[in-house]
Amino acid sequence: MDDFIFDANGLIRRRTLVESGVADDRQLRTAVSAGSLDRIYRGVYVPPSDRNDPEARDERYRTMVLASVSLGGPDKAVSHSSAAALHGIPLLAGDQSAVHFTANRPSGGRKKGRACVLHAATFEPDEVMEVGGVLVTTPARTAVDIARAGAFAQAVTAFDGALRLGVSPDELLEVVRRCSGRTGASTARRALAVADGRAASVGESWSRALMHGFGDIPIPDLQREYRTDDDEFVGEVDFDWSGRLVGEFDGRGKYGRDGTSAEAVWREKRREDALRDLGLIVIRWVWDDLRCPDRFHAHLVRGLIRAGLRN
Repeated sequence: MDDFIFDANGLIRRRTLVESGVADDRQLRTAVSAGSLDRIYRGVYVPPSDRNDPEARDERYRTMVLASVSLGGPDKAVSHSSAAALHGIPLLAGDQSAVHFTANRPSGGRKKGRACVLHAATFEPDEVMEVGGVLVTTPARTAVDIARAGAFAQAVTAFDGALRLGVSPDELLEVVRRCSGRTGASTARRALAVADGRAASVGESWSRALMHGFGDIPIPDLQREYRTDDDEFVGEVDFDWSGRLVGEFDGRGKYGRDGTSAEAVWREKRREDALRDLGLIVIRWVWDDLRCPDRFHAHLVRGLIRAGLRN
């Protein structure tokens, strides 16, 4: 491992190792088996990482995308979840099993290989850009492609992420308009109508998508700030209903990677107590609640009833 010198993207190629005499194919196989190297693409290796760590997993996929581009031709743009990885748009269920490209041609469908997915679809000059010398669909086109290809919740997540990056609603609307009549265009239009860049995480976007789907849950305000009568800052809440009920999505990020930081838990408890001192009802939910929509819906209804916002 000490003899392996990785490039600026954190990868190294088989050809470089073999030609420099650092390792032959047998030694590379041994290094992969021993966990000293991780093969992410044909002939391309990276340092080993914890695949259970979401951040490390995302970075590994980003490196995989860059590796595939370096071995491919210039006639296609990185797109869909692969472009999202390069732009830093977090997704609810992005495909990290393969690298996605879009070839600028009107037909040909979708072709999937072992490590690549090729989409045939035209794109306008203003729908692609270079990221580190790599041709990539713009954040707006990327979000629309993802929205058209997935479910409503994924579409909301993609649009929220694009808005957080600074993409304007008008730019997203124009790209959606250009896709009129294509598969998934109606899902993209519905999702864009409820997109909100104030959503701070994938979990918050998914929560709001479910709320819209329920139909009987009032749509909350987002990221509302609360202060005491003395103007002392108490906290900013994820969701707020009429200044009476606040909702918090608990992702692991608040408590560190293991979710168990005692200090972080104590700070969050103090914050929640301060919100309750203001007369607010506070409810919380986690990933498992979102995976069980009926349970999540019932939890929201109970909170609304306690806050006097529903009979």
